[in-house]
Amino acid sequence: MTPILKLMLALATVLGVVVTTVKSQNLICDGNFERNQLQNAAQNALDVIGSTRTPTASHALAGKGQHVFNNNLLKFHRSVLEDLLKELGGYDKHMENLKQDLVIPLTEDQQKAISTTMVVHFSSKDEYVDYNAAVFGAYVEKLRGALVAYLKADTSDDDDKRNRIRTQVQLITNNMVNLNVYVDPMACDHWLKKNPKKNQQFKDIRDALRNMFQNILQDFKTVSKNIKDLYKSGKWKS
Repeated sequence: MTPILKLMLALATVLGVVVTTVKSQNLICDGNFERNQLQNAAQNALDVIGSTRTPTASHALAGKGQHVFNNNLLKFHRSVLEDLLKELGGYDKHMENLKQDLVIPLTEDQQKAISTTMVVHFSSKDEYVDYNAAVFGAYVEKLRGALVAYLKADTSDDDDKRNRIRTQVQLITNNMVNLNVYVDPMACDHWLKKNPKKNQQFKDIRDALRNMFQNILQDFKTVSKNIKDLYKSGKWKS
């Protein structure tokens, strides 16, 4: 498949066109992309969620290597809870207990792979470039804000507002998974070439992340219920 065709398929995904081959492939992990394609894909990913950010290229090489999957994925649930409790005024009193109620639907092996084993090292000759960090950061900011707003509406039983925000959450997460915004394309390509027998591991974790984000509201269901119970019992600020 030519680079031009790949870009067309990627753009079709961004614009919401259903293309079967896009669903079954990770078009940006096979090493045939051009640098300008990465920038264009990053800009389109930002545009589709209404972000005003400009995709910024990073050439920095981390001492511990470049992560195939953005390592900040593992901090996302906690960051949502932190922002929620800061807005509700219960961070100091309830954070330690409520963080135990968070559900992160990734196995320990999957979390370890994301944080430590699915990491690659580039040399200065590899001309490494990364737009993923900027795009992922923009999506996380949008999604975290939407989730906090949803959970605030949920804990106050504001059904109309909750339903409106649920749609927003679904739009953001659908674009996250369809565009693989948590994957570093160059790190992914480099890692798969070095570990050709681990292609299934990559697919399994990508599928697990897809499932996690498309069902992200379920991960906070117990937290929301317990916050409502604390409000009703008068123990939230007492």
